Amino acid sequence: MTDWRAQLTVPRAPFIPQVVWVDDPATGDFRAVSRNDDEPRWQALVDVDEPIVTQVDDGATAPGDAGRQPSSSCSQPSLVAAMLTTLDVHAGHRVLEIGAGTGWNAALLSARTGAAGHVVSVEVDPAVAEGARRALAEIGATPSVVTGDGTRGYAPDAPYDRVVCTASVRAIPRAWLEQTRPGGVILAPWGTDYGSDALTRLVVDEAGGASGRCGRGLSFMRIRQQRRDFLEPSRSAMATAATSQTTRRGRELFEMVAFAEAAFTIGLRVPSCYLTVEDLDADHRRIELHDVRSASWARVGLVRGADPWTVHQLGPRRLWDEVDAAYAWWCAAGRPTPDRYGLTVTPAGDHEVWIDIPEDARRWALPAERPGPGR
Repeated sequence: MTDWRAQLTVPRAPFIPQVVWVDDPATGDFRAVSRNDDEPRWQALVDVDEPIVTQVDDGATAPGDAGRQPSSSCSQPSLVAAMLTTLDVHAGHRVLEIGAGTGWNAALLSARTGAAGHVVSVEVDPAVAEGARRALAEIGATPSVVTGDGTRGYAPDAPYDRVVCTASVRAIPRAWLEQTRPGGVILAPWGTDYGSDALTRLVVDEAGGASGRCGRGLSFMRIRQQRRDFLEPSRSAMATAATSQTTRRGRELFEMVAFAEAAFTIGLRVPSCYLTVEDLDADHRRIELHDVRSASWARVGLVRGADPWTVHQLGPRRLWDEVDAAYAWWCAAGRPTPDRYGLTVTPAGDHEVWIDIPEDARRWALPAERPGPGR
């Protein structure tokens, strides 16, 4: 088997900004690391097989201040190689990339498509897009970097043989289908608001729809137009929460939040439900569920050795009850793993999931994508 490093024919370092960000375990914030101030540490971050956060808070936080939310990054090299392998790009291909980031992946795609091919990379953040253009120009790579909304694709250079998204999505935009030739491939980290996403590979058909299988679990930043969001109920709101106790035991609760177990299925069956898990210490864990659209929220507070555990629920939806029912469905359905799922997207943009084969009776339509609250 070919080592993944052999697939990365363009060096990573020229694409990493002079300032990157690392998480501070003590505070949960992100702190800047400057190449000018600490080149050995900066270089160590570049060399290791890990993602590098290259922007926080959409660029609003300056070095020296505490960053709260990663908003752009350079992905883990071994994962980049794996996605390139799955995308299966060849010389002469026309490729659309959603999310230019540092520009490194666009350079890798350009090296594969060669002089006869063409790569377009769409980046929503103007400053990030400009950084990618500079880095690509400095090494003589020629992908086109377009500043714009990646969910709209880039129609002027369509059709494409391959479309790849470097951020996660909960809906495949119709524009990507319309701009991909029949037989072309769309590759994206796709999933729901509940937990991690699956690397999903779709093949576009003659009618303009697409279908394919889900694969390995991924934790990518969500595309900005589809970001997840959470609720923080006030003390007074918490006092009005409905309370109950869950009969689920520790192993079941683990399965309910683990991607490789029930979490992927739960997300497919419980729409608009954002899962967060916080380990307060070795003996205390919080599982929370959020739906900002309906202002619904739930929490299960786990204390080691003190079950049964209390459930708090607020809002018109009883999110924990929905998740608990979805877990029961997963158990009754034979406990399907994420790689048994497939996705079909119609030319109209409707999404339908299925298990094992598209004709399986266990298939259902997902709710239409609705605009989130934004940030």
